[in-house]
Amino acid sequence: MSKPVNDLVATKRRLLQAAALSPAVLALPSMAQAAYPAKPVKLMIPFPAGGATDYAARAIGTALAEKWKQPVVFENRAGAGSTIGTEAGVKSAPDGYTLVMGIPAGITIAPHIYPKLGYNPITDLVPIAGFATSPLVVVVPVDSPYKTMKDLVAAARAEPGKLSYASNGAGSLPHLTAEWFFSEAKLKVTHVPYKGSAQALPDLVAGRTTMMFDIIVSALPLVEGGRLRVLAVTGAQPTTRLPGVATVASGGYPGFAADQWYGLFAPVGTPPAIVRKIEEDVKSVTEATLMRGQMWQRGAEIQYAPAKDLATMVKKDSDRWAVIAKSTGARAE
Repeated sequence: MSKPVNDLVATKRRLLQAAALSPAVLALPSMAQAAYPAKPVKLMIPFPAGGATDYAARAIGTALAEKWKQPVVFENRAGAGSTIGTEAGVKSAPDGYTLVMGIPAGITIAPHIYPKLGYNPITDLVPIAGFATSPLVVVVPVDSPYKTMKDLVAAARAEPGKLSYASNGAGSLPHLTAEWFFSEAKLKVTHVPYKGSAQALPDLVAGRTTMMFDIIVSALPLVEGGRLRVLAVTGAQPTTRLPGVATVASGGYPGFAADQWYGLFAPVGTPPAIVRKIEEDVKSVTEATLMRGQMWQRGAEIQYAPAKDLATMVKKDSDRWAVIAKSTGARAE
């Protein structure tokens, strides 16, 4: 057989081998995705048990665990306005087996109020997916003399510094939202920070603090239990979960709107195939009627955001809180 013929036969053989192998080669990324997770996944929650962040994290984590047929282990690492737990997640191995529960406090607020933050949320974390939002509520004890926001503002204006407000931590969304409101209304109110809503709410119910801007998810059980009174919600629109309760903006503060968002993040360097797998699975579980109902019962709304949209939202939210932090002078205590 001549050399040209031999070369032609060899070339044909290589092409056939490549064609035979290509499906397996192309399947490698999907095989890697299908294998994940092969062991329990840790979800870092940067607030104590019992609050809004903890509730939302356990809701999404439980749903994912059922889908994956692998446990999701919840680790509550509270402190410093959620930055301790967020930083612990950032410094975890980027293998997809430690995820971070992301909220405004640790992702979009912290960089603007902590002079020395141990991580950069933009460069050290990879957005995976957003899955829910919820407004804040302005609450007072049920036996408080204040029935409306106007009552509250009038009292605070009459005696600057006498009224106090609880927060679930210095640097948290409720803290910054309250400072923003007091700046807009030109009020002086004393801040009493706690490590989380679960710690702050009992003191509020007992009347040891005057008021609180809190995530609706945390406060709602006490509202429905007749122990707290809601004066307003901070969303751009009223919430169907509390019919008849007006927004802060409608009381003479146009443009005032703040919502808590919830998302999953991973340490930078986490394999893209795993990030995409989790992103797709979050979308799948948030479409379930059961989870939507569970979140609505606590005042939250399922709002799925793929990684790209979550990244855009983080940038926009960070820019907004940078302006508010500067205008109010709010700093982590």
